[in-house]
Amino acid sequence: MKRNLLSVLCVVLLSLTAFAENYPYRSDVLWVTVPNHADWLYKTGEEATVEVHFYKYGIPQNGVTVNYELGGDMMPSEIKGTIVLKNGKAVISMGTMSEPGFRDCRMTATVDGKTYKHHIKVGFSPEKIRPYTQIPADFGDFWNKNKAELAKVPLIYTKELVKEYCTDQMDCYLVKLQVNERGQAIYGYLFYPKHAKEASCPVVLCPPGAGIKTIKEPLRHKYYAEHGCIRFEIEIHGLNPKMPTEDFKDISNAFNGKENGYLNNGLDNRDNYYMKRVYMACIRSIDLLVSLPEWDGRNVVVKGGSQG
Repeated sequence: MKRNLLSVLCVVLLSLTAFAENYPYRSDVLWVTVPNHADWLYKTGEEATVEVHFYKYGIPQNGVTVNYELGGDMMPSEIKGTIVLKNGKAVISMGTMSEPGFRDCRMTATVDGKTYKHHIKVGFSPEKIRPYTQIPADFGDFWNKNKAELAKVPLIYTKELVKEYCTDQMDCYLVKLQVNERGQAIYGYLFYPKHAKEASCPVVLCPPGAGIKTIKEPLRHKYYAEHGCIRFEIEIHGLNPKMPTEDFKDISNAFNGKENGYLNNGLDNRDNYYMKRVYMACIRSIDLLVSLPEWDGRNVVVKGGSQG
């Protein structure tokens, strides 16, 4: 009797172990949403429906209520409703759109006192979406004028070897680059392949993500220089990245709040807009890169994430 009971217990434990191993660790539940168009795309005027499946520990949840909200992309919800899962699934009608765009569906389900969320979008004729803001008639003239004025400013910078970021394959320099006639500057780390020959290297400019912060982990992209590229990773506020992190936090708290963030600074005037100087600083950074004798004379790459 004891032997039979032990055998049954072992089978149950092995089954539970196999079950757990077959399911992602990051969540106890799984949402599966299946639209009636496999590519999630529709033409304006077509109705979108989504079949919703909800599993906990891989088991379809029967009788669970799913609350959902529908609305335009990143807009307040227009419709709220509920569905009740039968055998772990139910269908939500997402409606349609008369104009090209995307439609959101946000879902929540509460099981055993815990609430789980899921969010999907479907698109309606997205290839026909056009920019809301029209380019000003003098857009090209404005930037060409500013670039021409910048070209008159001498290319002035300092370059300091940073030994802690040098390796047996590359050298690193901290650069302070003047970006306009008023003497404003930006900083950046410039990475060279070791013993780079004249006219041999592509150049890569890397603008930063949003925020007022130091250049973190400058060696995380060392493979650029290790594979023959000159790489310039910049900050945009004129702050030395060697400053303590706490100083950056203090400056950010003082000058980058929601009510006075740099992305809004001077936004009502294109000549005074903070980011105009940033754009011109990026151009000046490319001026620096293409002035280097090691540049191959052909390849200029710009690579960044988020704001960058």
